[in-house]
Amino acid sequence: MRRTLVSAALAVIAVVVMTGCTGTTSAAPTPVQSTDLTSSDGGFDQHAVVGVLLLSAAATPGPTSGGVALPDRFRSDLTTAGFRPDVRVASATDPATSQVRDVRALVQRGAKALFVEAADPDALTGAVQTAHDAGVVVIALGDPLPSSGTGGDGLATDYRVQGTDSDAAMVGKAVAVVESLQRGKKPAGD
Repeated sequence: MRRTLVSAALAVIAVVVMTGCTGTTSAAPTPVQSTDLTSSDGGFDQHAVVGVLLLSAAATPGPTSGGVALPDRFRSDLTTAGFRPDVRVASATDPATSQVRDVRALVQRGAKALFVEAADPDALTGAVQTAHDAGVVVIALGDPLPSSGTGGDGLATDYRVQGTDSDAAMVGKAVAVVESLQRGKKPAGD
């Protein structure tokens, strides 16, 4: 009887240990399967991390900003919409390297969507491909990012938000894109 109990206990421990070993060791989030580049077929959590990469000039309020710097407007409007914004401004001295590092950091953080105003689009190709591989939807702010990968259309971005007459209007369009993606819908427009 004692031998049977010991054998049974060892079998249960072995099952528990094996079950615990089935997880991933990768620091990147698990890719979400998608059929229409919305990062998921059923959307994603409303409180998801949304990354925004901007150039250093965006940190200074401009003539169309209404006195609010673009990074602050993104943080405020995305937070109001229920998302967790992670807004990063590229360094003025080496913006391309800064943005590559930021894309990788946002992928590691589990961002579901990533807006990119690229300093050097070609320098971001590998980092954007890594983001795609992790299931992140990449949205260009302004000019699209060219792709050297297997995107099929030659573009590394899934969607694009073009400039508008004001920063508020551009951020509003960006928030609308994320809200559509969150619901699992393809964004309208660009």
